Amino acid sequence: MARDADLTRQRIMDAALEEFSNKGRAGARVESIAQRAGVSVRMLYVYFGNKDGLYEAVLREHVTQRASALSDVSVPLTDFTARHFAELRQDESFVRLVMWEGLTTSATLPPVSEEERSERYAEILDYLKGRRDAGELDPSLDTEMALLAVIALASFPSAFGQIVHMATGLRPADPAFVERYETFLRDLAHRLAPQAPPSQE
Repeated sequence: MARDADLTRQRIMDAALEEFSNKGRAGARVESIAQRAGVSVRMLYVYFGNKDGLYEAVLREHVTQRASALSDVSVPLTDFTARHFAELRQDESFVRLVMWEGLTTSATLPPVSEEERSERYAEILDYLKGRRDAGELDPSLDTEMALLAVIALASFPSAFGQIVHMATGLRPADPAFVERYETFLRDLAHRLAPQAPPSQE
């Protein structure tokens, strides 16, 4: 029975992930989630209380876990943003959920699991500071702004595919775009390193 309950809960969560990532918190319908999961609306309420409870459970499980898994901080700086981009390409629902969350976040509706997720970003910030101290980043670079730039660069194609297409004529999933973009991200990381002084010879 416990296994059946776990499987039912997971089916609801999977269906809700698709609904919330496509329509956001306000646009999602519990009837659609229940139908996709193959359960009654009443069963959905038994497990999660209401739509808000389900939304928070989806973000807590999917967004928090994904944030914790993103970008191995042991990789070289030149691969870091490209790796982050590759990870997000495999899970665009994560990008969409975070975008919807950003549109609805307020003083009365703060981000889900904010403290835990902030700790992960603090780890990445420490990584960037370590790379700066190791001479891989210009010492004058604002590492907090660099962190935001890494996140923006890695997530932009998944978040704004229409702009990618208008600007390049390619879709974000096109192999030609992926190859060019990853090359660009690695090249950019090289260019952020301190420049060697010109030879005096």
